[in-house]
Amino acid sequence: MLEYSDWQGYKVSSNDDSFQICSSWQLQGIPVFGPDSDYTTLAISLLNLMNSKGIKIENFTSNETEIDLEVLKIATGIDNSSSDAEWYLTCHDDASLSISKSPDVNISKPSGLNEIDAELYQQINLAWEKETSLENVSQGAYISSQQYGESLSSRLKLLAQFDQKAIWPPRQLNDDGTVINHPEVQLNRTCKIESWTKLSAAGAPSEFSIRAPILDGISTVYVLFEEGTRGVFLLTDDQYKKPEIGLSGEIVVRKIYSQEGEIRYGTKVQLI
Repeated sequence: MLEYSDWQGYKVSSNDDSFQICSSWQLQGIPVFGPDSDYTTLAISLLNLMNSKGIKIENFTSNETEIDLEVLKIATGIDNSSSDAEWYLTCHDDASLSISKSPDVNISKPSGLNEIDAELYQQINLAWEKETSLENVSQGAYISSQQYGESLSSRLKLLAQFDQKAIWPPRQLNDDGTVINHPEVQLNRTCKIESWTKLSAAGAPSEFSIRAPILDGISTVYVLFEEGTRGVFLLTDDQYKKPEIGLSGEIVVRKIYSQEGEIRYGTKVQLI
């Protein structure tokens, strides 16, 4: 049996031929997704793990419909179009996923999972269903699918511009009004908390109005990257640590909100 360790808020295990990832939450002994996770965020995190171990894959085989393959490709640069790829990506029923060289993988349940409150779990799932419904009209700032797609690559990959200093998020002009080059500086995913704020459910942005009351508000952090640039991010929704100035964090991909019937993904901070 493979041993699990913590990675980007999830549980992971690996050997030479198989990589596995599982939610860190369970309900009555069965692994379930946390408030802002799904199979897409699991897949991105697991591919990041493989990349950190020096395992580079160009494509994989998968017939999974639970994953937003376009978001996955943008976040990792990996295409799944090959039918004869060396690696297979498989979603499992219990909020877990594997990438292996065999299409048949038996994934074991990690120990030490956090027990989620049953009522909270049900409320969060119903809230996401309501938010994702085409009948739901977001009261927040409208961002078209085109606008969302145009900025997704730089946000998910943490690509910054450089104009005598690292600049993120990317912009068209510098402080002098001069056009800046396209983003090409890869920021380190680790960061330091410089300040933080918790917004009450009533004070949260209106695009989070359905879920914020269930989560008892939302928290944002202002962070400093190693490259010198700074940014504001949401904390992951299932964060069990309280943010403090000076703590380290890691930029991870999670569900942010839903608009026009589609889940919008983005970057959040997981405290480490």
